[in-house]
Parts: sequence; C-alpha cells; structure tokens
Amino acid sequence: MQKKSHVLTFVSVFCLFVLAPVFAFLSYKFLSSKYYYIAALGMIFISILPFFVMFEKRKITTAEIVTVSVMISLCVSSRLLFAFVPQVKPLCAFVVMTAIAFGGNVGFVTGAISMFVSNFAFGQGMFTPFQMLGMGLVGFLCGEIFNGRKFSKNRVAVGITGGILTFLLYGLIVDTCSVLMMATDYSLKSVLSIYASGVVFNLVHGVTTGVILFFLNKPMQDKLSRLNTKYGIFSYEVI
Repeated sequence: MQKKSHVLTFVSVFCLFVLAPVFAFLSYKFLSSKYYYIAALGMIFISILPFFVMFEKRKITTAEIVTVSVMISLCVSSRLLFAFVPQVKPLCAFVVMTAIAFGGNVGFVTGAISMFVSNFAFGQGMFTPFQMLGMGLVGFLCGEIFNGRKFSKNRVAVGITGGILTFLLYGLIVDTCSVLMMATDYSLKSVLSIYASGVVFNLVHGVTTGVILFFLNKPMQDKLSRLNTKYGIFSYEVI
C-alpha cells in the first residue's frame, strides 16, 4: 500500500487543478494554433512535476518507468483499435485501472501522455492540451478515490465512478475547448447549445468506460497488485 505524502499531495493538487487548467486556457488564448505541440509538451511537463518531487526524495526505479510505459502503450493501442467506432474508446478505462493500481499521480501522467501520443494518429490541435487535462484528471481522481482501498475491486463502484467522471469531467473539459473554438458571442444560449451537442458523444464514452471497468477492472487489479506487492512500485515515502 502506498504511503501518501503531504508534500506530494500538495504539489499534485496545485499542478493538476490550478497550473494545468490555467496553462491549457492560456495556451489557447495566446498561442497560435500551429504551436499546439508546445502547448502539449508544456502540459506533459506540468503532469510530471509531482514526479520530480518524488525523485528528489527517492530514486524512481526502472520497474516503475517500464510499468508506466507499458500502460501508456496499452492505452494508446486500445484507442487505435477502436478508431472506427466513434466515442467507443477503452483508453479511459485503462487509465482508470492504472490509477487505481498505482495512484493518482501515475493515473494523470498515463492519461495525459496517452492522449498526446494517440493524437499522432487521430490528429493534434489546440484541443490536445484539453484532452490531456481531462483524461489526466479522470485518472488522478479515480486514483485518489480507489487506490489502496478495499473497494478498489468493486465492479459496480469502479464502473459507475469511472463512467460518471468520464462523462462529466472529461466531457466538460473537452467541450469547453469546443466552446472557445466555436462560440462567436459567448451568449448563454450559444454556449449551452455547444455543450448540449456533445452530450450524446460524452454519454457513449462514459457508458463504454463504465462497462469496460465493470468487466476488466478486477482481473486487471489482481495482476497489477502483484507488481506493486513484489517490487514496491510507486510506494511513496516522501515526507
């Protein structure tokens, strides 16, 4: 089980809930659309800042780096595999499962980088930082809710929570980018119409995530927990 750090928790919350959203918004407002790679790389840097704190206190092992790389690869592959089905993407479910096993910080990094890498196939743009932020926050919150707790293998609880966060949080953040890009007068009617147009897509995404978590989370946690127990992966000891 992970030993939570007060320092790491503070840095994580500040970076992910303050610095990252502000950066995503400022990137859209002040960077030209052709500089979306700079914005995406900036979001990646913000997402790994908590790891710098952890690195200062203890060495990040090769096993941890390899594990995150494998989970990111699995997330990207799952998105590409279902590229032909709109909004039916297992990526978010695998991000949530990673976060439950290894914690919120790992979940954010896995979600953010997975969206960036997979967008080389789906297309990059100024929406990329918003997608990275949304997916990362879903992973972070699920990790904080379930990691190290007895109900982390509860099919119903994990499925419902993951599905709702995907629908509400990820959908809201990505649709906010759509509002910034599409709205002309920012009237209440105009803004709400853009949000409303994404409800069906977000609902499909959320339901898909919830169903996949319901069936796959428990067997996946059984396998990932062995890594955590045997190698002490991401056992935070920062004070």
